Amino acid sequence: MSAPPVSSMVPRGIHPPSAVRPDQPVEASSGTGNDECITKLRERSLRPAPRVYPALKSPAVHGKEVEIQTNVYGIDLLKDNEIFQYAVNIKADVSPTKEVVFTKKGKEDFVVLDRHKKCCSILSYAVEHHGEFFQPEYNSLVFDGQSMLYSTVDLFKNQPEGVTRSRTFQINGADIRVTPDSKDLEKLPCIKLEVFPTRNPAIMFSRENIRRRGADANIEAINNGYHQILELALNQACIQDFTRCIVFEHGKLFFLRPREEGFLPEDCVDVGDGKQMMPGIKKTVQFIEGPRGRGKSNPSVVIDGMKVAFHKEQLVIEKLREITKNVSNPLSDAERERCAAVMKGLDCYSEYQGRIHHVTIEGIHHQTASQSRFEVDGGQTTVADYFMNRYKIRLQFPNANLLLCKTRGNVNYFPMECMTISPNQRVQISQLTSQQSQLTTKESAVLPDVRQRIIATGKHAARISSDNDILKSLGIEITESPLMVKARQFPSVKLASNQSLPVKDNKWRFNNYLRPAAPPQVWALYAVGTERSRFTNQKLGEFGKEFVKTCNSKGIRLSPPAEFCCVMAQDIENRLILASKSNCKFVFIITDDSITNLHQKYKVYENAHGVITQDMKMSKALSVLEGKRLTLENVVNKTNVKLGGSNYIFADSKKMLDGTLVIGIGVSQPPPGTQHIAGKKGELNPTVVGYSYNGKDKQEFIGDFMLCPSGQDTIPVIDDIVQDSIDGYKKWHNDQPPNEIIVYRTGASDGSHGNVMAYEIPLARFVLQSQQKKDIRLVYITVSKDHTFRFFKSDLNSLTGTSETMSQVSGPTGRSFASSARAKPWDLNIPPGVSIDTSVTNPAIKQFFLNSHITLQGTAKTPLYSVLMDDTDSSMEKLEDLTFQLCHLHQVVGLSTSVPTPLYVANEYAKRGRNLWVEAITQNPVQRGDGPEGPLLKELTKHINYKGTTLFDRRVNA
Repeated sequence: MSAPPVSSMVPRGIHPPSAVRPDQPVEASSGTGNDECITKLRERSLRPAPRVYPALKSPAVHGKEVEIQTNVYGIDLLKDNEIFQYAVNIKADVSPTKEVVFTKKGKEDFVVLDRHKKCCSILSYAVEHHGEFFQPEYNSLVFDGQSMLYSTVDLFKNQPEGVTRSRTFQINGADIRVTPDSKDLEKLPCIKLEVFPTRNPAIMFSRENIRRRGADANIEAINNGYHQILELALNQACIQDFTRCIVFEHGKLFFLRPREEGFLPEDCVDVGDGKQMMPGIKKTVQFIEGPRGRGKSNPSVVIDGMKVAFHKEQLVIEKLREITKNVSNPLSDAERERCAAVMKGLDCYSEYQGRIHHVTIEGIHHQTASQSRFEVDGGQTTVADYFMNRYKIRLQFPNANLLLCKTRGNVNYFPMECMTISPNQRVQISQLTSQQSQLTTKESAVLPDVRQRIIATGKHAARISSDNDILKSLGIEITESPLMVKARQFPSVKLASNQSLPVKDNKWRFNNYLRPAAPPQVWALYAVGTERSRFTNQKLGEFGKEFVKTCNSKGIRLSPPAEFCCVMAQDIENRLILASKSNCKFVFIITDDSITNLHQKYKVYENAHGVITQDMKMSKALSVLEGKRLTLENVVNKTNVKLGGSNYIFADSKKMLDGTLVIGIGVSQPPPGTQHIAGKKGELNPTVVGYSYNGKDKQEFIGDFMLCPSGQDTIPVIDDIVQDSIDGYKKWHNDQPPNEIIVYRTGASDGSHGNVMAYEIPLARFVLQSQQKKDIRLVYITVSKDHTFRFFKSDLNSLTGTSETMSQVSGPTGRSFASSARAKPWDLNIPPGVSIDTSVTNPAIKQFFLNSHITLQGTAKTPLYSVLMDDTDSSMEKLEDLTFQLCHLHQVVGLSTSVPTPLYVANEYAKRGRNLWVEAITQNPVQRGDGPEGPLLKELTKHINYKGTTLFDRRVNA
């Protein structure tokens, strides 16, 4: 019998229904980040819940007290100011039919920074020459570099009643002192700068008001104006000094000449293809309890060091030389595709026309300057001849491919040697090769002592200090030293076997499994490669024997594979389908490292046919044959979990999980820039929500994923997730629901807490109220690593000072930092079990930081836990203790994870769902309809998730 066609591997026949309509249409709220949840609430006649945080509890007291150094600097206000807010609009006519608006928002780095420079130059000129309006001699102005201006003086105070409160200034661009790269302002004879009040009332900017507003548990009572003013005030020195600094969104600051600011050569590593790492800082204003603890509120600035890859300002031909040495001859199709991927979307400029002319790179033309011809003056000429005749430029590389660039809505051709990459453009993920991505990640993951140096250097360079004249004028004072806090070091977790886990690195070994899986009666072993692969049937057989031997030593009574053989890459899909027809329930696949497009296809096959798959890189398999036992043990650990076994559990001596359903919820948003993939705005590209729960056993987590509309702050499928989790729990608990449900939810920023409380949690509660047991208690916790806080050992300098290889580096403030190239990350970072629930936490939120994991590289990123709902009124000690325990159920390796296992597993399901969706729409793209996406995506979810398959009760993503 011939093998079935490859197309049969599409997951369970994903074919969208011809007509799916909601019960009710989305009403006026449609278009917000919560419209899907709001629609569901209306369908159930539910009202949004109050946006009020649960009551605070006293800090935890168990464990040992330890002192921790932070990257938090206190802010104090030494005087009161009344702050007035104004909108700014700057525009100019560049031709009789075209107007340019400098205050218009942009997305591309070059466009944003270029507009910032121009806006700052124009406003600065206006302030200097129109002092009667701006009153700079006793007014403090705070400008965001675009369209928002704060003033300590009411600029329209003396204006008569009934007169429009607006002022427009006409400025000749030739009068403005501009930087060399902004000279195009000189050609604008009439620039119009309009200033007018916003609808927001004036704010009394005082110490008392800021502290009171920051500590209010009612989110709707908080005035975000205080936060915004502080953020901009701390940015002013860099926004105004744009010849020295680069200011991006979300408090990211970089410096044009980092070596002159005190940064070191190793902070500016070249990563290839005309890209270079640049140091900087990311800062956020946070309201914290401060050193006086509960009931207090203090503004602070949290500063983190960072390294980001930027494109070098260089000729495009030189960038091409760094990508591929072939610049004198036409590129092959493969080379052209690779080079275009690195440069697409970048801004570049030319000067050969006697002025600076900016264009956007769209791609690389298949023809060269000596080949490409076009019509001019009634005849035809090549690009090379045109440049010689028109501009007297003899091209050095006439056989180099031409650039395709967008200018004025048209795509034109330009010689690469005549174009220069514009400065200060960050490298996008899509512009990195796999090797460069690894290198940039490695360079960004700096050890704690290096991060402290970058923070101190960046803080000084950004003038975030009390000697800043702008801050002085506003009465803002910044502490020079970071805040020290008291933390708790929890005792080590014990396994059910009472084996105590080492405190130092929190690693442990487990020789015997808690519950070995029932082995499959039929399984197969394949090596997938190319003609150049270094694997043979003999090696595959040896690996199979080692794998079976290790499984048996762990209690999995696995027989030899029913079939093992080497398979060419193009044949493996059909081979897998034949295996499933032979009642094969487990397939172990060893794939050549050079083959990167098959892993997701294996998972499509797994999903479609209910066959567990285990994929392993060929290099790893070869290392096993060379004696690396730990690698094989980890693979067997994964196999046991996937087949339904359990490797270990912790000793729950306090019975914290009795009658408790724990749900983890992870979110995978569409990749940046791909919400409308490939520019096809009619194609769906949803958010994927993964979830896991302990329905089968108290410490074993299984799960699935669902699709929902993108662009939502809240999770509209939360009711379905909670219902599925309760049903799964009842299935294994005699049809009895749990007493309480604890949700760990990721993907919610501080700014979306109110929406989650108002729209998402009521949907979850609705499910609980429909159960036979009416008093199920709910605890809802958001988990975030997307914050700026960092925590360091208080004795970090003495630890680094004992290193064999050490050099003393002096920061710009004179402070000495010990740099240790050989120190291990786990020795320099705070250890697992460190919890902080006071001082640096938000004064309005039941909140704690918990560092539960060993840091294997760089500086620890400690997750932040915010409690948005707590029917149990749990103590901080109980919540922190349970969370720490739940971080010890990874199963695959003897290490704790940075987030609780239910959330870790949920995040993996979200990734798996994203990959299955991508594979599915590659076979059969799904178009958007006219109605809401929710019902359509709910129907599509059934075609690609695990519910209803034999894998639903398995942790298939171990």
